[in-house]
Amino acid sequence: MSIKEISEIFEKYGYKGGIFIIIIFLLILLVKSKWFSDFFSKISDKFVERLMRNKVKDISVVSKSITDSDITNHDIFNYIDFWMYSKVPTLQFSTDYRTAVFRKYLTIYLKSYKKNISDFVLTKDYQNMDDAKVWKALLNLINKTVFDYERECLEVGIPKIIIDKMKVKNNDNITLTFDLIEGVCGSQFYDSDKNLLKVYSILNILLSVLENTISNSESVCNSINGQLKGLNFEGRTEP
Repeated sequence: MSIKEISEIFEKYGYKGGIFIIIIFLLILLVKSKWFSDFFSKISDKFVERLMRNKVKDISVVSKSITDSDITNHDIFNYIDFWMYSKVPTLQFSTDYRTAVFRKYLTIYLKSYKKNISDFVLTKDYQNMDDAKVWKALLNLINKTVFDYERECLEVGIPKIIIDKMKVKNNDNITLTFDLIEGVCGSQFYDSDKNLLKVYSILNILLSVLENTISNSESVCNSINGQLKGLNFEGRTEP
C-alpha cells in the first residue's frame, strides 16, 4: 500500500475509518504470510501431539473387555469413509489445479490406510502375537501403507514435490506414532485377551494421525511456490 493510497483512504473515510481499514489490510497480509502459515502449522502440530498422547491416556476410562466387534467396527473406518466421500470432495485450495491434485492425494492416502488397516484387523493374526510381534506388525503396517499411497500417487501423476512435502509434514506424526505404539505394546496396562485393547488403543492414535494430515494439507499446499507452474492434472493447469 503506497503513501498515496493511504492518504486517499484517510480523505475518504476519516481518521478513525482510515486507521480501521489499514489495520484490516495489515491483518490480511499477516494471515496470508508464510510466517503465519508456519506459526499456525506448529501450533497445530503441538495440539495434535497432545491429542494423540491423550488418546493413549484416556483409554484408562475404557473397560478392558474390548471385543472383536470394537476392533472391526472402530470409528476410524467410519471417519475415513466420511472424509473420503464428504469432506475431501469439498476441500478448496488456492487454484483449481491444486484443488484437484490435493483432493486426489488425500483420497489415495485415506484409501490406502483403510485397506491396510482393514486387512490387518480382519486377518486377526495379531491376536496370537506376543508384544514384540505386535509392535513389528504395526510398524510393517504403517510402512507398507506409506509405500502404497506414495507409489500410487506417483502412478496417477501427482507431482513428486507434493508427495515429498506431505512426507516431510507427516514424518513427525509418524515418528510420534511409532513411539506411542512402542509405549502401548510395552505397557502391562494394555494387556488383554487377544491383544484387543492394544489394537483398539493404536487405532485411536492412527485416527488422530489421519485427521491431522487432512487438516494440514492446506498449509503444505500454500508452502509450494512456483514449482508447480504450468503443470497439468486432470484437465487443470497451474497458472
